[in-house]
Amino acid sequence: MKKMIKSVQRPALYLVVFYTVLYLSACAVKPASELDNPEYHHKAGMRHVDMRQYEDAMISFKRAVELDKKFAPAYAGIGIVHANLTNKKEAKKYAAKAEGLGSKDADVLTLCARVWIDLRGQDKKWHKSAEKLLKKAMKREKNHEGATYYTGEMYLYRYMFSEAENQFRLVVEMKGQYSRPADKMWQTSQKIVRAMPGTAMGKKVALYEQITRADLAALMGEELKISVIMEKRTTPASGFQTPNQIRSTAAGSGGPSDSKGHWAETWINELSQYGIMEGVPGQPFYPDEPVNRAEYCMAIQRLLTIVTGDAGLEMRYFGETPSRFQDVPSSHPGYNAMALCAERGFIQADMITGRFDPTKPVSGADALLSIRSFQNALRMTF
Repeated sequence: MKKMIKSVQRPALYLVVFYTVLYLSACAVKPASELDNPEYHHKAGMRHVDMRQYEDAMISFKRAVELDKKFAPAYAGIGIVHANLTNKKEAKKYAAKAEGLGSKDADVLTLCARVWIDLRGQDKKWHKSAEKLLKKAMKREKNHEGATYYTGEMYLYRYMFSEAENQFRLVVEMKGQYSRPADKMWQTSQKIVRAMPGTAMGKKVALYEQITRADLAALMGEELKISVIMEKRTTPASGFQTPNQIRSTAAGSGGPSDSKGHWAETWINELSQYGIMEGVPGQPFYPDEPVNRAEYCMAIQRLLTIVTGDAGLEMRYFGETPSRFQDVPSSHPGYNAMALCAERGFIQADMITGRFDPTKPVSGADALLSIRSFQNALRMTF
């Protein structure tokens, strides 16, 4: 009887297995073309990440996973997207998934480290996980280009600027796929090392690709120590108020109308009192607006005028023929300030094109470097 039951059940079992395999085969994702493969979609996803097109990147990475459920780089890519979208939990989950599938692959380990680097604003111990993964990648493949590059980024975001500079230099010398971004980061780290930010504020702002008016106020207050400069000023020219007179006049008016409660309120009010930037007491300062190169030069010009007492500085270069810049006529409202800063080496035009690009934003590294140049020019140490 038992043999009879088994003989009846066996064909039924075979049928179940057959139809299960048939069903799974029907559900499997098949490539639509030769280019429809996990490697291609992963590369496309990483290009989208570099352009900060995270929705498109996610589509590419998910397609890679659909084609190959065990394709580790795609899971790391999904983790990178989640990290940049501030989805900390999901980012960690996909990084762990990628590491599990590609624990012996230096490329995958490097991508997992990038997930943690991109989580730096969301996790206090991000650097420990990133460093562990990068060391593991370098153990798998000595002098791995990607791991060397992201070790540089890890150092940079930990404010270890000299160490970062060395790493980026090594990558540039490799002349591989990371050489272009490494060259850009190398230049940035070199500027920061030369600028020698001496405060926590300076180190933080040094990494900003674009600073705001509030950032500039904080930099001038902390790194340039504007109050100390004012105390060491020379006698102002006729018609100019002394810093004490400016401060006394402003005292009754308070700070700019939009500075109260702002994180940079103290520094904004300080610059406002001295008349270094627009936004006199009672009027808006627009602290969160980006600073462009022309505005930055006008702030430096005003500071120089007050410190030296030379009223002629604000009109010295107007009407020059020809203009010293390819893209700025000498009648431009900010031309004199731009010419003054270029003449004294605080900020320069492009050496190849001769363009000044007055509307281009100012990076934290450039602002710090010019502030240090300003200090050196006035022979000040703090």
